[in-house]
Amino acid sequence: MALHCLTRSWYISRFNVFRVFLPLIFLPRTFSHLDTQLAANCQNMSRVTPPPQSDNEGRQPYLVLSHQDEVSYLLEYLPDGRRVVTGSWQGTVRVWNLESGEPEGTSTKYEGRVSDLAITRDGTKIISCGGLGRIKVWDVESHKLVKEWTHLEHYSKIAISRDDRLVAVGMTNVDIYSMEGRHIHSIKIGNYTFSACFSPDGNKLACGTGKSTFVYDVNSARCILGPLTRGGGQVVLWSRDGRLFSVSFSTIRCWNPDTGQEIGDPLIHHSHYINSLSLSPGGSILASASSDKTVRFWNATTGDPIGQHLQHDQEVEAVRFSPSGESVASAGGDGKIWFWRVPWLNYVESRVSTPVKCTSVFTFITLHLTDKPC
Repeated sequence: MALHCLTRSWYISRFNVFRVFLPLIFLPRTFSHLDTQLAANCQNMSRVTPPPQSDNEGRQPYLVLSHQDEVSYLLEYLPDGRRVVTGSWQGTVRVWNLESGEPEGTSTKYEGRVSDLAITRDGTKIISCGGLGRIKVWDVESHKLVKEWTHLEHYSKIAISRDDRLVAVGMTNVDIYSMEGRHIHSIKIGNYTFSACFSPDGNKLACGTGKSTFVYDVNSARCILGPLTRGGGQVVLWSRDGRLFSVSFSTIRCWNPDTGQEIGDPLIHHSHYINSLSLSPGGSILASASSDKTVRFWNATTGDPIGQHLQHDQEVEAVRFSPSGESVASAGGDGKIWFWRVPWLNYVESRVSTPVKCTSVFTFITLHLTDKPC
């Protein structure tokens, strides 16, 4: 087949019309099927073609914002792509306008650090949690507090279901609330939770303890999978097609959440803790932020590294793709928010056939106890 293809190409290059069309007359019809197969193979080969070099040769961001002597380790884009929301160890939540480079409206202040924040899918509300277990819901445009309630555990983490109906809040026990703050029921983790993420349909909640990963039924609060001891759980997130990503120290793994079987080879190019994951809008590219001072990119289907990594001066605590996918934002120990262009994104996403997409994710680092099976 390859010889047939090369022969036609060789003759065409010399404009030998007779020898080009003569084989087509006598070749059997089955070659039309093989030609279709060859075209498909060529398309598959294009998926692994190295993308063009990015504008980050020399690894220079196009915009850097400072959190005013505070360490930003929480970061989310608003759906309009013109603003980001950050949370700091010093207890401040800010909305930043990327056009002016300045904070917008009134900042939210907590006693102690901000333990987590999340944005509703419709982009109208910010939900944050901090000291004394206080959960606050803010209106994005007016910057006014619209709802507040208290969770029993201080410095809890937050995850929101894709339909914006449910909020998961917790540490050793994860409580499920309605968006209005009505308590529905509790999921007993029995350990410190490093991260949690709702499945795309909102019926499952993946929780990582730093040592193992578990999956719970949201409606019954029953553990239906785990522990995945190789799954770690520093960070967990679901893909749109139902696969589950988890982080163990510096390694990313992908799982079948129905069987608990690992999918493919682990992603192992980081040299220190991975603190954050983000998927591109098309879902085909995975970004990872690490304490090794880099942000790296991966093909979310094959696990192959993509493009240039982004080098930082200090540990990187968070990474997020912009809603358009043209940029990524990162935040870390230097108190700055970095914005980088990824002009090769569309080139790569157009060549990946199985898109995946994350739902809301939260992460943090703490101690862990012994995990027990479901």
